[in-house]
Amino acid sequence: MADTYALSITVQSYNFDGEFYFVGEGYSTGEEVLKKVATDHILAMKQRPHVAQYLLETLQDGENVSESTYEQAEPDVSCGLHFDVNHQQFRFWVGDHGVEIGSQPTKSELRSIAEDLPS
Repeated sequence: MADTYALSITVQSYNFDGEFYFVGEGYSTGEEVLKKVATDHILAMKQRPHVAQYLLETLQDGENVSESTYEQAEPDVSCGLHFDVNHQQFRFWVGDHGVEIGSQPTKSELRSIAEDLPS
């Protein structure tokens, strides 16, 4: 059986609060999920002039799963990404460990943060 992950992405702003769920295969550590999945979402959010554009693109692409599918998953690793739109702050967590990412991370900074996550 392939390594599986479950990733929740929470977007919080004055105008919108929502959570999206992703379940996939191929990654079994927080480091891998941050490097290979969450980084793409962080950079996509950062590059959009309005978070609504990111949300619309994510929903249209159909990558996300329902909350019930997310809750029924039995992943090797569970992690999450929180984006505070108003303060332009990202936070990634895996298990009981969380890291503040800041507002303008680069791909190389995100890779470095991922490498520092506990296994």
